[in-house]
Amino acid sequence: MNKWIIISLAIIVAILSFSLVGKSIEHDKYKEQIYKLNKSEQSYLEIVDEQGEMIVEQEQILLSQSDAVNLGLLEITRLKKVKSQVNIVTETRVDTFIVSHVDTVIEYFKGDAYLKLPQTYNYLNEHLLFSADIGHDGLKVNNISIINKSIITIGFKNNGLFRKNTPIVELKNSNPYVTTNGVGNVIIIEKESLMTNHKLWGGIGLVLGLIIK
Repeated sequence: MNKWIIISLAIIVAILSFSLVGKSIEHDKYKEQIYKLNKSEQSYLEIVDEQGEMIVEQEQILLSQSDAVNLGLLEITRLKKVKSQVNIVTETRVDTFIVSHVDTVIEYFKGDAYLKLPQTYNYLNEHLLFSADIGHDGLKVNNISIINKSIITIGFKNNGLFRKNTPIVELKNSNPYVTTNGVGNVIIIEKESLMTNHKLWGGIGLVLGLIIK
């Protein structure tokens, strides 16, 4: 009877000890993520790759879903069990471009050139489509299309031998007219319960083995 009382007490002590240690580790990780979050308001790094394309890089913020919601980092909509969320603020700015005259009628009067109206202008490249008509009333824009492909990659950045890899969110836009003004991310990690904590039950098993012997 005394042996089973000792075993029961050992199990209770082990559970409490592992629970306290787990909460302490969890709190330290939470403080680390909050520090990272507050540092320059989740700053990001812009890198030009070998192809001359701009890549935006930011460290991952690892939080539980409840912590992310409480901090206002996660917007819950119709989806359940959200794994990650990336918020991006972009700006599309098109610099000056010239739309050449094609089949345009130009009349000259006293040495000055005059455009006969109405006229249609079209401009197209791999990133931009522009179409407009010029009439007596002014410029009528028929279409402005800016084509962009955004690639968001969530992974780890290799920091070299013997150095811990950094969890990274990487953003790449295909259109040079599109620039990134702000990035925010949160990666949801599930809090492990006592019932599914393998380290806890492994420790309890070890303690039981020593007592039974």
